[in-house]
Formats: sequence, structure tokens, C-alpha cells
Amino acid sequence: MIKLDLGLKWPNDIYAYGASKLGGSIFNTQVDSTVAIVNVGVGFNLSNSKPTLCLNDIIAQYNAKHSTTLPLLSYEKTFALIFNKLEELYVRVQAEGIEVLQDEYYRYWLHQDAEISMIGTEGESLQGTIVGIDEYGFLLVKKQPSGDTVSVHPDGNSFDMMQGLIVPKFN
Repeated sequence: MIKLDLGLKWPNDIYAYGASKLGGSIFNTQVDSTVAIVNVGVGFNLSNSKPTLCLNDIIAQYNAKHSTTLPLLSYEKTFALIFNKLEELYVRVQAEGIEVLQDEYYRYWLHQDAEISMIGTEGESLQGTIVGIDEYGFLLVKKQPSGDTVSVHPDGNSFDMMQGLIVPKFN
């Protein structure tokens, strides 16, 4: 089985080697009493090597390291794979529940048990450990030393994964 070193940064970024952002997704949902409309946007660095890294570079590095000949990906194939996978996940969630999606997300996410620093509402410095995702998709952080668990929302906070820091966004 081929395993490229890719992971998910909460809530919606795709990283290579835990350090280089390759892309991300955005979902906008409108819910009526009987209908849910979901708009999906996906951005992905497939073949632009500069200034950072792209997926085709990772495939080339994998080929060199493992003496394989995996083909580089075209935009058409990549986005077909992405949206086919999203459709498959949608069908599975409808049949089996949201836990299926959570299990898949946790297999690739980069944050389990990460020690972080947070800036509280009064500007104070807080320490915590990431323990998961709550039922609404928000980051769950266990504050130290109290052990209280809080949800961190992406709309009001910025998460600097490289420094383990969550700070409120100011307008």
C-alpha cells in the first residue's frame, strides 16, 4: 500500500510532512427544515514547486525513495478523485452516521495530544492539550491544570500549528 506523508490541520488544511501546506477546503452549509445545501470549495497545490511544495513533488520524492513509478497527477484526475471521495463519504455518513467521517478524519489529523498555548478572553496565557473534535466539529482542548475542556471555534481564532498557539482573531 502506498502511503504519502499527508495530514489534516484543523479545521480544513492539507499538509505534507506535517509542515508544508498543500491546500484546503471550505464548506458553506444552509439548512432548511427539510433540505441542506452544501457548497464545497477545494484548493490544492498539485504541480507548482515554488515557493513551497506540491503533491507531484511528493510523488516524485516517493518514487525516488522507494524505486517506484507512480504517475504524476493531472488536475482533472486529482479533482475527480477528491470529489468522488467526498461523494463516497457523504453516502457512508448517510448510511452509518457521522462517526464514520470522524474516524476517517482522525486517521489523518495532525493534532492529537498536541500541547498548545492559548490566549484567553482577557488576554491571559493558557496551556492545554488537544483532545479531539466536539459534536459540532470544533477543536476540543483540555485546559491545564484545571482539566476543563473547552471548544475552540475557527471563526474567532487562529491556529498556528508550527508554534502550538491558538490566538483570538481581532478585526
